[in-house]
Amino acid sequence: MRTDGAAARRVDVHALSARAELMLLLRASMAIMAVVGLYVAMSIGGSATVSRRNLLPFQKLIADRPSDEQRMFRELQEGLLEAEAMRSAASAWPTPQSLADGGIPPFAADPTRRLAYDWQLLRTGRLINYLGIPRNGDAPAWLLVVQEPEPGAPPDQNFEDQEHHRLLDGSMLHVATWVRPDPRVHGDRTIRMPQAEGWTQLYAVGPQATGPNLPGQPGQP
Repeated sequence: MRTDGAAARRVDVHALSARAELMLLLRASMAIMAVVGLYVAMSIGGSATVSRRNLLPFQKLIADRPSDEQRMFRELQEGLLEAEAMRSAASAWPTPQSLADGGIPPFAADPTRRLAYDWQLLRTGRLINYLGIPRNGDAPAWLLVVQEPEPGAPPDQNFEDQEHHRLLDGSMLHVATWVRPDPRVHGDRTIRMPQAEGWTQLYAVGPQATGPNLPGQPGQP
């Protein structure tokens, strides 16, 4: 017999939909991959000199960049993985606004971030750009470049690394992260060859000495 006078309440518990469960699983697994990958990359210290040997003039290691750029780089890797999860689930790349609505950095507003950016999604064929232009003219611009494979084309490799991400349908993407000190960027077209327009490509670890070119590098469409 209850003596506190409290009435019993019924709480309905609803199972997540298959789509919601898939998105949660994708986000969790990709977040783990991002954290582990960046931890390994930042922990290799002793091989940094070797990694730099394979860098082209327009390529840099993120460990050598200012702390603000290191933070943006980490957030962009997280944001890219989230965008890839949405692309796998919905067969379309999410807009920066939809990423911001989901609280995904660096697209979502963050009061702890010193700089604010306006983000755009640009696409030509199978070339995708996420372009971030700073509201402060003294800050650098940022660019994610994603190259989807042509239909029916065999993948150039069968394993994932910092330059290659696989979607759930098996498609292997070429991905690259770029920064440009001059924020005066034309935001009305996709950028095919960032290195020809003053952009610097950033790596967590140095690229392989041999292997396929990245999107925007010589030899890529």
